[in-house]
Amino acid sequence: MAGKRWLGIGAGSTAAALLAASLTACHFLPSRSSSEVAEVDTTRDLSALCSSLSAGDDPYYGTKQRAALRERMEEAASKGYSWLVDSHVALARDHLRFGETDEAARVLLDAMEIEPPDDTRGTQRARLLEELSIVYLKMGEIDNCLSPDGALICMLPLDSSVAHRNTEGSLNAVERLTELLDIQPDNMRATWLLNVAHMTLGSYPSGVPDDYLVPPSRLRGDYEIGWFRDAAARVGLYNVTLAGGSIVDDFDNDGLLDIMTSTWDPCGSMAYYHNDGNGSFSDRTVSAGLSGQLGGLNMVQADYDGDGWLDVLVMRGGWMRSNGRIRLSLLRNDGDGTFTDVTAEAGLDYPAYPSQSAAWADYDNDGDLDLYSCNESEPEIGYDLVNVAMVFPSQLFRNDGDGTFTDVAGRAGVTNMRYCKGSAWGDFDGDGDPDLYVSNYGAENRLYRNEGDGSFTDVAPEMGVTEPINSFPTWFWDYDNDGRLDIFAAGYGPEIADVAADYLGLPNRGTRPRLYRNDGRGFVDVTREAGLYRVHLPMGANFGDLDNDGYPDFYLGTGYPTFDAIGPNVMYRNDGRGGFSDVTFSGGFGHLQKGHGVAFGDLDRDGDQDIFAQMGGFYPGDGFPNALFENPGHGGRWLSVRVEGTESNSSGIGARIRVDVTEEDGGSRTVYAHVSSGGSFGASSLEQEIGLGAAQRVAALEVYWPTSGIRQSFDEVPLDSHVLAREGEDELVVRENIPRVSFR
Repeated sequence: MAGKRWLGIGAGSTAAALLAASLTACHFLPSRSSSEVAEVDTTRDLSALCSSLSAGDDPYYGTKQRAALRERMEEAASKGYSWLVDSHVALARDHLRFGETDEAARVLLDAMEIEPPDDTRGTQRARLLEELSIVYLKMGEIDNCLSPDGALICMLPLDSSVAHRNTEGSLNAVERLTELLDIQPDNMRATWLLNVAHMTLGSYPSGVPDDYLVPPSRLRGDYEIGWFRDAAARVGLYNVTLAGGSIVDDFDNDGLLDIMTSTWDPCGSMAYYHNDGNGSFSDRTVSAGLSGQLGGLNMVQADYDGDGWLDVLVMRGGWMRSNGRIRLSLLRNDGDGTFTDVTAEAGLDYPAYPSQSAAWADYDNDGDLDLYSCNESEPEIGYDLVNVAMVFPSQLFRNDGDGTFTDVAGRAGVTNMRYCKGSAWGDFDGDGDPDLYVSNYGAENRLYRNEGDGSFTDVAPEMGVTEPINSFPTWFWDYDNDGRLDIFAAGYGPEIADVAADYLGLPNRGTRPRLYRNDGRGFVDVTREAGLYRVHLPMGANFGDLDNDGYPDFYLGTGYPTFDAIGPNVMYRNDGRGGFSDVTFSGGFGHLQKGHGVAFGDLDRDGDQDIFAQMGGFYPGDGFPNALFENPGHGGRWLSVRVEGTESNSSGIGARIRVDVTEEDGGSRTVYAHVSSGGSFGASSLEQEIGLGAAQRVAALEVYWPTSGIRQSFDEVPLDSHVLAREGEDELVVRENIPRVSFR
């Protein structure tokens, strides 16, 4: 559309609530009746949901608000200057919600022309300058970064060699931010954004006034990991979508890893990219029967019916509060390149609760996979958009073995009744049955210990793993390679100013993550010792091994959706000695757009893991292309292990792998892996891609199956190979027909 730059406005903390709070402060949030909510509650057809949300006053997608905002702006002229500014800001934000940045700038510039009779301290002008600078920064992003070759110039660190070609937006942002800092010299958010604006112009650091400079030393890591180039556009993965999930795995059993993504845009389809084995991916969404799968903030894979083909679960309604009562989708892989929506016949369609996290495991060890849907509940009346409490229990769906599921969360004691944002299964106490960690926003986290009789006990308080209170993605992993599962829970919020202050080493109120080390007796908080007591704003996150040294690293995607949340996604490398190094900038991972579904997987089958990130924000105009970070290689040895259950679940989820190796100096070492898809926002391959560092030979490969109690041990396993271990079989299958792919 001529004259429009399409961007989106990000959601806040909690996403819908922040927009609500910002507009409510201006007295411009239309109310929603209980009857309107009830109508949305009963909408189970996805195409109808698209229409109802777009045509209504939903705070993300609704179009009805614009008329009311214009009307109230006219009324505000008689109510004083501050009301008039409020009305202009509210209308400008609504334009931004749909990416109409030219119109948003015009509205704010009109407000700046109004004579300010009662703004002697410049408070309202400062407010308008800040709003306008964010608009201009987004203009610069959309003008320079959305093309297939533009993603590079939206990653930190930026310099003159990759500066914006169209400088209009950033030049205007620098002008407004400079004036703003003259009025509010302690404005940390403006300080950070001024530095970013200069980076996009290629004038950082020399162009930034000394008083406001973020020193380049703060943006350098202490380890050079090597540059991971973004290959997404080059290999057929270019697609501009809103926030969503991602899966990297082999959906057609050809030995090559494919990619699936979702978008929470209720009118947008999920996507299925087939790895063609020739250095590119082809879009098979339509032929696979998936084009009608609209919306979905996250997704995760598993072979729920044991037929040998990976199925997919799509989650919907996260952040949407009472409007988020939208059904899941269970997509059965039919083994012929197509998928069938079996949600209703499986018993997963109703009741529907808002969720963006779910996890598979065989909690009752009966040989099939069960499902935990981590739902967003807020029993107390607070800032809910409809002024009613949200009583949405989480659900534990027991697999009945006949294609159907039964919700047993109540009797199992895992309803949670908190604002759940992440969930993960793992056998932390080594007793053979999976336990459940639940990450909650605004309340203590839970660690549900599996009692082995169908019930669970929350032992988080006694284990000391309730924090952070405002947490988001989470996972079990063995970060220190001692054979015991540790816990990572990412902190979330409250704003970009705290991230900026953290980079500058200044005090701030930001939420830090927690790394809990399992010492065999319980958990110890080692966040500070590990170098992870930092402030980030992650939603999407996952872990893998960047350099094949056998120690898991991890990537945090900045999902905080407000317009001012222009901060880098962050990569941490495990040093193998209990600590982590920030390799964001040395590796080229500092993407400035929102990062959501994150998945690790060896997509080119060269033995090291690549990283796929589904990018994009929450509002209709805030789309962004996918990113695929191609691993340059680091020379470490490796072993890729796919397991296949017979008595246990066929996906092998929950199986434990141990690799004993002999190293070049004659010493020995053990590397552990636990089969899962990794983090709680984005799903990595269930094939365990295990780095072995300087190994000279594999002395033994052991697979333990908790359901059957079978422990298999294999020797003479070739290094740098893909192998398949079937439960109960004596021989290990070396998969020699898997081709190496060269990304073109």
